[in-house]
Amino acid sequence: MKSYLYLILLILCLPQVNAQDWEKRHSFAKTYFGIDNYIATNLANGSFLNANNEVVSFQKHGFITPSINIGATHFWGHSDFFISINTTDIKFGEDKIENSYRLGTFTGLRVYPIASKEQSIRPYIGYKFSPFRYTQKDLNNDQFKFTQVKSIVDIGLGIQLSKFYFTLEYGRVINPDFDIYLSREVISQDQFPEHLFQIGVNYMMETTKGANNQLSKQANDQFSASNKWGLFFGIGPSASFPIKSSNYVTDKYPFLDDKTFPVIYPDIAVGYHFTKLDFISALSFRPISQTRSAYGIEQKIKRHSINMETYKFIADYHGFVPYIGLGLSYEKLSFSEKDNGHETSSFNTNEFSPNLVFGWDIRPSVKGDGWVLRTNLRYYPFLELEHQGKKLSLQHLEFNFIQFVIYPQRLKQIKKIASTY
Repeated sequence: MKSYLYLILLILCLPQVNAQDWEKRHSFAKTYFGIDNYIATNLANGSFLNANNEVVSFQKHGFITPSINIGATHFWGHSDFFISINTTDIKFGEDKIENSYRLGTFTGLRVYPIASKEQSIRPYIGYKFSPFRYTQKDLNNDQFKFTQVKSIVDIGLGIQLSKFYFTLEYGRVINPDFDIYLSREVISQDQFPEHLFQIGVNYMMETTKGANNQLSKQANDQFSASNKWGLFFGIGPSASFPIKSSNYVTDKYPFLDDKTFPVIYPDIAVGYHFTKLDFISALSFRPISQTRSAYGIEQKIKRHSINMETYKFIADYHGFVPYIGLGLSYEKLSFSEKDNGHETSSFNTNEFSPNLVFGWDIRPSVKGDGWVLRTNLRYYPFLELEHQGKKLSLQHLEFNFIQFVIYPQRLKQIKKIASTY
């Protein structure tokens, strides 16, 4: 959570600049998408319980994980914000005990001391984080899972051509050690991959320079002077990062994956942008599901959240436009628990929960765009369930990295303006 507090402070300290600096605004960012391959070798040995209930070691083979990239270079080639959606690991050999690593979705930043540009090779340093999950089955086919957010510090080379962007990278995983339960009672030591190598190839697209024209300027003048034309719809993929442990899990079932991540879910929004004031009021909906399971115990929490939120854009740095605000959500929650297929408890409840909303827009034409890309983050500091005198924490940080936001009234007005040319 500290990393996000630092991010908020950084955003608040960004200087307000001349929003009409059109040339800089429309060369601020360049979008790309592509494929990465993350490679892990020299993995630590694993452990399992043999038929005599003795702890035995086994060798793990390395693996490669293909991933799908979405990102953009910003600040005129000095930084690169991205996500890499990892798929499944492909082992270099067969292990004696079935196990797998899942690297999750990396969210990262690369910093180029010398700006990356077309026809150049530039060194960079970087940082990324992701939930790492390890899964292992025992001889009885019972499954253990462990999830933890890991940070990776990177060094690499970025190679940019006219249309393609390549990355070659080495990453060091911080604090890779963790405890593994070989049964409900027996604990051993294990380790996530400590070293990650990456090879990436991406296709770059110019999505902002085309809006550097008189039509965009005229639309911006109209929209900036009025609170009309502010209706918007948005949709994008989102993830939730558990912040706090659940003592119901850690005290009663320590072998369960306490901070397991909910599955990726859609973030759907409808709202109104009071453009002249640069203020938004919106409703967002997210269906969220979280499951914990190990050694016959299975817990499911389902959450349908409708958030009424308001936020204010607070700066404009050549098209990078941060905001901050508050929300109040209506939460429809359900919990169920099974032990070896037999239901041991279940309940439903409804709650209201306050939350912090923050993020940023990428706006090439200040307020004259018919669609924008928005990043939404929400933090729920108080949301939790009570059960048998203990707590099940839903104090999550929701991270909607890219949301496509369309303004239908603006698009209609832009079309009307264009017809006058």
